[in-house]
Amino acid sequence: MGKKRFYLVFSILTLMILTVGCSGSTTYKQITLSNLQPNSSPAKSDNPTLRVALATGLSPSQSIARYQALTNYLSEKLHRPVELVQRKTYKEVDDLIREGQVDIAFVCSSSYAIGKDSFGERLVAVPISNGLPYYQSLIIVNASTGIRNWDQLQGHSFAFVDPQSTSGALYALSKIKDRGGLKFFSSYIYTFGHINSITAVRDHLVDAAAVDSTTFTAALAKLPDLNSAIRVIDISPQYTNNPVVASPRLDEQTLLNIQEALLDMDQEESGQEALQAAGFDKFQLLDDKLYDSVRKLVQQIGEGDK
Repeated sequence: MGKKRFYLVFSILTLMILTVGCSGSTTYKQITLSNLQPNSSPAKSDNPTLRVALATGLSPSQSIARYQALTNYLSEKLHRPVELVQRKTYKEVDDLIREGQVDIAFVCSSSYAIGKDSFGERLVAVPISNGLPYYQSLIIVNASTGIRNWDQLQGHSFAFVDPQSTSGALYALSKIKDRGGLKFFSSYIYTFGHINSITAVRDHLVDAAAVDSTTFTAALAKLPDLNSAIRVIDISPQYTNNPVVASPRLDEQTLLNIQEALLDMDQEESGQEALQAAGFDKFQLLDDKLYDSVRKLVQQIGEGDK
């Protein structure tokens, strides 16, 4: 009788363990911009951690997925762990760079122009996409509105991406500077994501928006319905691509090591895979003067209204 009772208890415990182990229920931690933690690469090293910041106009999960392979590559090449940190706005990333809380960052072109001139932010490398080091701002509208130019846009709602985004704000602000400024629009919002602005126009949440040409082209490839839902009414001049920058507090040798690793990425298979995941062809070292057109844009509208 004792043996039977033992086997019965043993069988019940085994069944409970298997049931828990095979259960499909999983507890997921909610990720928000306020509780997002740095995503560390698997590299093990006694060297200090390289801190990399992002403010790319994508959702937290999208940005981490896009750049994780790239930062893992840097970790392997530099033989040191990497922390990938994201902030909601370019201004927040600027503050991290200024204070030395991160070592390098992926920022927009105007963030670099402002950061270099105000606190010595340094240019590390510039990504090349589709064979070019340039992008443009597109002014898009919902096709059903019938809007075809800036004059017809007056009195309508508008979506900006980030106050400091060249393609998502500065170019549009320069176009309305002599049209009454923000009062030109009936209302406006900041979406903090180029895709967010595109879908806001498509879904009639706003009548128009300013977005990055590279993101819009990629969106068209994935969402063919955008061709009929959205109309481009204006295209900006070319601006130099959003760069990788370094904190003025980062030591020179580390900066050079990072720069060399980025510039050599397209020469190795693992580097090519990481570049493809990030949407880049390669990195190049370009002249700072190529960002002068962005500086003029910032000066034209004034830094207070970015």
